[in-house]
Amino acid sequence: MWRLLVPVIAIAVAAPFVPGVLQTYVDSRQSEESARQSADDENESGERIYKIQVGRDGHYVTDGKLNGRTVTMLVDTGASALALPESVAKKIGVFPKPSDYTLPVSTANGVAKAARATVREMKLGSIRLRDVDAIILKDDLLSITLLGMSALGKLDKFHFSNDTLILVQ
Repeated sequence: MWRLLVPVIAIAVAAPFVPGVLQTYVDSRQSEESARQSADDENESGERIYKIQVGRDGHYVTDGKLNGRTVTMLVDTGASALALPESVAKKIGVFPKPSDYTLPVSTANGVAKAARATVREMKLGSIRLRDVDAIILKDDLLSITLLGMSALGKLDKFHFSNDTLILVQ
């Protein structure tokens, strides 16, 4: 009986401390990841590097800054340009007129009209891109910003390694 009672008492005494210990572990892992990301921002040759982990859904999604405003972007190597929903364009200070929507673009829902734009500055970690060509689509046609080839093409290179997309400038 005592052999069973001692472990049960030990578990009951330790149980209240488990969440705190787990939180400390999670916090330390996040700090390590953050430090690793900072260390990876620039390598020995002076290249600027930005890494994007694949999400659970298989997509590469990251936050970056467009004209100084934080924007969530989905990496889409099949998109020829940085594509912005109209609400995001307005958030970053780009205001297309209705008459600007003249560019025919192929979308998953067929052909639509987009407006041409230029994003003055784009930041992904230590990577800085200037004057990135973009298109703007109505919000009902595009729900998230697509990080397309007009931005990726300004990089020195990008490649996939395991479950990470590595951008190099």
